[in-house]
Amino acid sequence: MSSDTQIIEEKIVKVNGDTAIKRYSKGRFLGKGGFAKVYEFVCLETKQVTAGKIMEKSALSKARARQKLMSEIKIHRSLHHTNIVRFEHYFEDESNVYIMLELCTNQSLNDLVRRRKRLVELEVQCYLQQVLSALKYMHSHRVIHRDIKLGNIFLSDKMEIKMGDLGLAAKLEFEGERKRTICGTPNYIAPEILEGKNGHSYEVDVWSFGVLMYTMMIGKPPFETNDVKTTYKRIKMNAYTFPDHISISEEARDLISRILVTDPMERPTIDDMLNHAFFTKNPIPKLLPTSTLAVPPSSSYMRQFEKNNLMSTARQFSRGIDEGILMKPPRSSSQTHGDEERKDQGRLTPREIRRTGSRERNDSAGSASGSGSNTKKVATTSAYTVTLDGPSIWVRKWVDYSNKYGLGYMLSNGCAGVFFNDSTKIIGDVQGEHFQYMFRPSPSQDEEIINHSMNAYPAEFQKKVTLLQHFRKHLAITDAINEVQNPITYVKKWLSTQHSMIFRLSNKVVQVYFQDKTELMLCSGTKQVVYIDKTSKITVFPLATAMESGNKEMTKRLRYTKEILTNMLQPAEGKIET
Repeated sequence: MSSDTQIIEEKIVKVNGDTAIKRYSKGRFLGKGGFAKVYEFVCLETKQVTAGKIMEKSALSKARARQKLMSEIKIHRSLHHTNIVRFEHYFEDESNVYIMLELCTNQSLNDLVRRRKRLVELEVQCYLQQVLSALKYMHSHRVIHRDIKLGNIFLSDKMEIKMGDLGLAAKLEFEGERKRTICGTPNYIAPEILEGKNGHSYEVDVWSFGVLMYTMMIGKPPFETNDVKTTYKRIKMNAYTFPDHISISEEARDLISRILVTDPMERPTIDDMLNHAFFTKNPIPKLLPTSTLAVPPSSSYMRQFEKNNLMSTARQFSRGIDEGILMKPPRSSSQTHGDEERKDQGRLTPREIRRTGSRERNDSAGSASGSGSNTKKVATTSAYTVTLDGPSIWVRKWVDYSNKYGLGYMLSNGCAGVFFNDSTKIIGDVQGEHFQYMFRPSPSQDEEIINHSMNAYPAEFQKKVTLLQHFRKHLAITDAINEVQNPITYVKKWLSTQHSMIFRLSNKVVQVYFQDKTELMLCSGTKQVVYIDKTSKITVFPLATAMESGNKEMTKRLRYTKEILTNMLQPAEGKIET
């Protein structure tokens, strides 16, 4: 145990009046919300690992806050269901109140959807069936959750759904009672809560369930806007649509439409939803494989749950994992720009666009298809490595496939890599004989690197190696720099913004490719800034004095880069959403 590990002591008063001490080590930070912070707790005696929800007593000084906390504790500890986070116990010391809860090691549905962008229908069926089981149990005990959302639904180590955070839950004293507190999360709140005239009951959970279903399948909540008041207005007006560019089944569309109705009395009951065709049209797995935390279920897995051997929308969405993800050439840089201009029409949004780019800026509008392009290389290898003293390795081509799997890229030395949605990374060597795999054993630990041969590696890497090979073939270059490194340079972080694509490489190069096809490279090793303008002219400046260079176009882009780079260099690795 490290010297800075904090020990929390629980005083237990026995029946005979004696006092016992139970000690916990407070570990990694898991999350926060409201007045509480959640950490991993390990009991030093039993080694049991739990989630410890900590609330400072100074934040509970008002009687109302204390009453609310005790209500949460009373409700939560009365509930015992496999799909509800298990309440262990609670205790206090001089400074804090501690609620000990079941630890859900696979995070929340919010984390899952953030990684995967949206889920296939079979996954939604599996998860939501468990949510309905928990809700049916809660409602049978006259408890309304009132804060159903992605962030309050967790996944256990067995991939079981666990409903959590009962901070806004309410228990009805008698059937027919109406609650009148205005509470909830803006995107999920039911219209009758906002109106506040006639009170609300179990139906608010049904509404939030509909929002949850829509969000899991579409990738964003139905009423979401940049302004809370506008979101509330849309909820009251029931103003939402299904985007044309995302295909969902008629059964899913019908169930969501039946749930999201303004009149709470017109919404289906939980049994109505369980008996709806969305949940009965095909067999549903009890639990999903842990691989779906990172990638969609494989087509062979999906096939087990098809009815009459019909290829479902979900299988069409996920079959690429086995059959080849790059059946069609991805959109080029110029096509992407056109798509972004049309996003306000509801046809595409930036997160669904597959971006490609290339250092070969004049090759058929940036096509990365590898065939049929009329490539005209402007910035040659020697110009960077010798004349300009710039980076020896940089990203030559890439394809943003993070709506499914992650970012695939090709480096200037011919090494292909993938930054997966689960923040693991893989990079193959120039010859395609070995690969390097980067991962964090836990969020609090440093990144580890392991090496394997392409001819012999553990079965658990099969899908990721297959994806690497697909990206390698798709983004192939014929004039790679023959520079071999050990460990191999790879993309540590990346960021996609409206105006640029930013890569942070393990060789301490930050590369910024702008939509107007200008480019910056910040080289920590040589303390240089390389700037490539729209005419492909290459200029190099000392990093320390680049802002005073007098090159207005370059300094404007450098200033933009510095503004967003601070976000990119935060401790948590991975794609940064903007």
